[in-house]
Amino acid sequence: MLVARNNIDLSWEPVSEASAYRIYSDMGTGYGVYVYKVETTGHDLTDTNLRSGLRYQYRIGAITPTGEVTTAWSQAVTTYSPQSQANTGSDPETSRPTDSDGMPQPAYASVRVTPAPTPLPPDTIILGLLSATDYADDVDDTLTIVGEVRNDSHLDVGETTVTATFYGTDGQVIGEVSGSTMLKALAPGVRSPFMITLPSPAGLANYSLRATSRPVTVTTANTELNVINTRRFEDTTGFYHIAGVIENGSERRIANARVIVTLYDRAGRVVNVGFAYPQPLSLSPRDRADFDIAFTYYPKVYSHLAVAIGD
Repeated sequence: MLVARNNIDLSWEPVSEASAYRIYSDMGTGYGVYVYKVETTGHDLTDTNLRSGLRYQYRIGAITPTGEVTTAWSQAVTTYSPQSQANTGSDPETSRPTDSDGMPQPAYASVRVTPAPTPLPPDTIILGLLSATDYADDVDDTLTIVGEVRNDSHLDVGETTVTATFYGTDGQVIGEVSGSTMLKALAPGVRSPFMITLPSPAGLANYSLRATSRPVTVTTANTELNVINTRRFEDTTGFYHIAGVIENGSERRIANARVIVTLYDRAGRVVNVGFAYPQPLSLSPRDRADFDIAFTYYPKVYSHLAVAIGD
């Protein structure tokens, strides 16, 4: 049996004055959510160690001296099966030609560049996108995108903006909307959920997500409120609840407390995000408060995380 090299070769036309290119991939999920992978100064790249039998899509960002990033996209491509029959030609979707060593050649995707300038401040930090999903409300004709980002840098960051760019069936940009993460500041390695709700874009085929932030000083406000306990239940009307108790563990009064809950599936991917204000809203040292967050969308929930923050 041949051991397949599950690679995809990418190549794109140079963009004038571009100093580097950022490559994003949907990781073969097909959800239309793109994750940052690598930055390169060349005009081609081989994406390696991919899973067999999946379709991968890519977007390329060209970085110019003015800080602008132009988007590019590649056609969907498919890796081949690692089994020997993948080279028999019986399945045109997964078969690949072999090289001089008798090994399958990488799949190939040509990329066309479509300028879409987006100025970024010079101190911008790109956050890692851990997972994301979306759901529609047919009654209100709205689309909600929820997910989770992580600060993979060595700096404390804040002023985080999550930008969703929407594309039509021809790959052209049809709209863009931005929101903020639910945690205002993130220390290195800390993650935060986000939620963006908007009127459903007409002609939407897929979208990409990008989370940017800037260096800040992280305060202790996000660590002074403790979640004492949580419980989950479904009520008689079909709402899913995460309820519990928080406590002010600091020596100062904390105003405007808020509890954020992230729901996860068995694989650790975000299912939904919600928040609520506890009662009472303002807490003196050692005070406790109750909270209850209700969800209408909660497929395949396996676990949850509750975080309390305050001003």
